[in-house]
Amino acid sequence: MTPDKVRVAVVGAGWAGELHLKAFAAQPAVELVAVSSRTEPRARQVADTFGVPAVHTDLDRMLAEVRPDVVSVATPPSSHAHITLAAIAAGCHVLCDKPIATSAADGALMLEAAEAAGVKHASGFVWRNDPAILELRRLVAERAVGDVVEVHARCALGAPVLPMTWMYDAEAGGGALMQHGGHVIDRIRWVTGNEFAGVSGELLHDVKDAEVGPRFHNVMEAFAWAGRRMVEGGEPLPRTAVTADTGYTLRAELANGVRVSLWELWHGVGTHPDVVEVVGTRGTLVWSGAGGLALVRPRQAPEPLPIAGQSTEAGGGDMKALEAQGARMWDRLAAAFVADVAGEQHEPYPTLVDGWRAQQVIDAVGRSDASRSWVTCG
Repeated sequence: MTPDKVRVAVVGAGWAGELHLKAFAAQPAVELVAVSSRTEPRARQVADTFGVPAVHTDLDRMLAEVRPDVVSVATPPSSHAHITLAAIAAGCHVLCDKPIATSAADGALMLEAAEAAGVKHASGFVWRNDPAILELRRLVAERAVGDVVEVHARCALGAPVLPMTWMYDAEAGGGALMQHGGHVIDRIRWVTGNEFAGVSGELLHDVKDAEVGPRFHNVMEAFAWAGRRMVEGGEPLPRTAVTADTGYTLRAELANGVRVSLWELWHGVGTHPDVVEVVGTRGTLVWSGAGGLALVRPRQAPEPLPIAGQSTEAGGGDMKALEAQGARMWDRLAAAFVADVAGEQHEPYPTLVDGWRAQQVIDAVGRSDASRSWVTCG
């Protein structure tokens, strides 16, 4: 590490890569030193936008030549384990976006390698930094609704049916449970302070095939293309099979006996796309993204609660608001991680431990879906 700057390289030049770059660029203690991507023209475009001096298409060469202090992994999930393990072997601290891997077994290998090497590690569960979720956690810890007995989360994200991308490819780590569901699982773990003990779940496959459209380096471009095509139509295109889930439904139990129910549909529509309800013995706390946070008591109208900052929701339709909130949440994660790497005081942040724990739940849902039975997590 240079005396006054933490040198950061970002692997990935799509939407996630830009989020990582923007967040690290906002940190005064950071020097962005490289962008690595298999697609050199896209990597150069992104590097130029953020003033990054080096562009690489070969990960090992980048690690050897640039020797960054931190590697931030922002590629599709199927490559996360390989990139993270290579970065750790090179002595780098690592921030790996979620899901950290496509299996809990790979997540365990990543965690073990990081701990053995003594490097700092973080995972991309940035929704912990939403102001309303922070307040929800504080209120639960203070027993504002008494003892928690149930937690419900539902997500009707209202996304258009996409052209074929890695998000529809199960082997690539796509699917509703892997992509958004990991955030939902982590929210519940973090808000309640408890791990999932067991699940009974079903993966939903409402989209059987998808059009083969243009190649998109930024997944947001795929959403925009799908939205235009839904309105404007167009010539028929070849279609290919969708292998990933586009939703899930599950019941679960936490280690302390709290009951959990989760439901999500990528292409379904709801009044509030992203909702969390924490039901206690003396009331219920309800978070509904941009709808804010409310306390519900018996025979009383819901009481809106003040939040120190803006809240938003996945799938809310206001992409500018979602992107702005995403940038704020990523800034907070990057700031905490960089401070820790620099040996300074820092806020808590999610690590590979959290990524591994979430992946254990995701894997358990997959086993439950296959066996149609209750499955122990872990």
